[in-house]
Amino acid sequence: MIENQTEAQSSATQEPTLTIANYGKSLRVIGQELTGLFPRVLEITADGAGFAVTGECHPNPFEAVKENFFMRAWKTVFPSAAPTDAAPLTPFARGFSGDEVDRLDQINSTRRSEVSRRADTYSLAERLRTMGAIVDRNQGRLKVLRKEADRLFVEYWDAQGEIKNAKLTTVIMYRNQQRIDALRQNNPTELWEGYDF
Repeated sequence: MIENQTEAQSSATQEPTLTIANYGKSLRVIGQELTGLFPRVLEITADGAGFAVTGECHPNPFEAVKENFFMRAWKTVFPSAAPTDAAPLTPFARGFSGDEVDRLDQINSTRRSEVSRRADTYSLAERLRTMGAIVDRNQGRLKVLRKEADRLFVEYWDAQGEIKNAKLTTVIMYRNQQRIDALRQNNPTELWEGYDF
């Protein structure tokens, strides 16, 4: 009976721990790997030994679908009658272990060192890195990160074990980028600093 009570208490208070301490780096690496999928919806959870990623992606938006002349004319003459060919979202699932994150980071570090310009703050990798930096800054442990269209949400346990959350949108990033560009001579802050989440 006492054994069962202690097991129940330990499982109730048990929170997943992750061996990877640098969420900013880890989430940037995951973002670099998932960029080619063009994820519209994304969920990343820390599963104790790495990250579990699920989501839905749409086709490459940069590959234009060629329409024949008749269809273009039909859409011009009858715009409301033209069928809308919204491409269906494709589900995906991936897992990233701590060792795989480190290996991919080493591979990508050579590419990053070859590029002299600063990182694209609107890329998936940089957005995920920013969310990871929020968790790192608060000495937290990631619970879940969600992406829906251009909005990112993160839930994490802070240093005291309390659940915290934060969000990041394109508007917040743009406003912070404007402020940071004005202060570029000084030590730049993170894009999310100064906003109440």
